[in-house]
Amino acid sequence: MKKSILLLFVFSLLAVSCSKNNSDTPPTPKVVTLNDIIKEFTFLEKAGVNPEVNTAAKKDLEAWVVELNRINKVKTKATEGKAGKLGKRVVNAKGVETVQLIKKGLIGALQLNGFNNASMEGVRAKDGQGRKAALNRAVAYILGDGKKKSRDQFSKEGNAFGKYMMSVAKSARFKDIDKDIYAAIERAEKNTNNPKEFGAALVQLNDYVTTVVAFRGVHYLAGYGAKVREDFNGENVHELSEGLGFAYSLQFAYNLYGEKNKYYLTAKEAKAFTTVDLWKEAKDKSGNSFLDKGAEKIAKLFRFTVADAK
Repeated sequence: MKKSILLLFVFSLLAVSCSKNNSDTPPTPKVVTLNDIIKEFTFLEKAGVNPEVNTAAKKDLEAWVVELNRINKVKTKATEGKAGKLGKRVVNAKGVETVQLIKKGLIGALQLNGFNNASMEGVRAKDGQGRKAALNRAVAYILGDGKKKSRDQFSKEGNAFGKYMMSVAKSARFKDIDKDIYAAIERAEKNTNNPKEFGAALVQLNDYVTTVVAFRGVHYLAGYGAKVREDFNGENVHELSEGLGFAYSLQFAYNLYGEKNKYYLTAKEAKAFTTVDLWKEAKDKSGNSFLDKGAEKIAKLFRFTVADAK
């Protein structure tokens, strides 16, 4: 009897041990798809617009998703030239947090792209009803609807643009830009039967919307470009990677003040931001590095200064 009890006790210990070992084993990272990440923009479905990604940019985004799934499996610490963990973050061989390229890139390839397409439909519309429908779609891509919301409300809805719009609205340079955006929308709504005034309102709205993306991009590129030179840690790289994603999105920022039918950055110029080697960038304290020059260029294009955005 005692022997049976002893054997039962031993088997129980083995079972507990096995259970403990299983629970201690890190779970295999979930394989994600681009559609999984797009679904995080939950407000789009509620707004009733199609979450269609720009075709050319989709190739970049899908390539980054492949990279993300690969580097998420790496369990070792990241070092120069090798992907891995950097604190709580996972970075690629160039020290970039790939998931941020995807998420911030979608602000351009999904939100700005949809906003642009709908806006152009409004300009081409033959009547007031067509202009109103196009305006509603344009607003849906950036705000979900025309209702005023707080930053926290935008965050809960999964609206990246709206969340960052509220951040820029607190800056000294573009204080209350959210109110300017809502005012431009109201102006367009009141002039759907006046093509000239409607078009002028869309130009104004486009200016404010694209400025939000540019301003936030320079904030990260300049501010955290400096910080990674002081401390190459996960959080600094995380913020800087957001800036790279914002810069990538500027290929979808329509420049109505420059040459006709041009964007602020070409696809090639925008893509260059995402291929920068942050390990090397962190060693460049000349003040004239790729990120330094990039931040200056974007700020100049959008008529503000790097100091404004920091």
